[in-house]
Amino acid sequence: MIALQHRYRIPVQVLLQAATLLSVAGLGGWSPGHAAVATAAESRSPAATWVAQNPAAKPSLKGKQGNYTANVFVAVPAKRAWSVLVNYEAMTGVMPDIKEAKVLRRNGPVLEVQQTYQAPYTFGRRIKAVLTMRESAPRQLSYELVRGDQIRQLRGTWTITPVAGGVLIKHQLLVDPEVPGFVRPMYFELMETNLVQSMTILKRLMEQS
Repeated sequence: MIALQHRYRIPVQVLLQAATLLSVAGLGGWSPGHAAVATAAESRSPAATWVAQNPAAKPSLKGKQGNYTANVFVAVPAKRAWSVLVNYEAMTGVMPDIKEAKVLRRNGPVLEVQQTYQAPYTFGRRIKAVLTMRESAPRQLSYELVRGDQIRQLRGTWTITPVAGGVLIKHQLLVDPEVPGFVRPMYFELMETNLVQSMTILKRLMEQS
């Protein structure tokens, strides 16, 4: 819990209070106990530890209130970066918020992927979403929400741009969570932290031999 306070700059008791209020508001599955378990697990995960120990690897992040653009340089060819990006099921347990990932169907460059998220920004709840993915190898991957738990809108684009010495990975994201208004500022702050961690881990995966 102490580690979480330092990493997210939000007191744990505030996070637990938000989970309590969500539970009282009638959003099934939200509870202080779930939030405590998720935040404690996140603070000691190998991925979170690696990010904390490698501050220079952190990408840039711009935007606010659910509309973001993240960039990171990766010293690999575009083909290598693409192969990691579209290895959807391999992200299970590797990314800080993806607990399950499964390709449901594929029709050429268009496919449906089901993902389950659990992280501080979900306040401990396991959130399922089905996304339509559109691949334009090896430069662009777009996705959009088909259906999901407690998510009104989710869409984004990954772009791989060759530059000197490697590629620039850009992730543009628009997310609108179905949570009460008083929780949204905390949700977005925790989401921003998760985005930085995810981009940093993705860079590490791509650069591994």
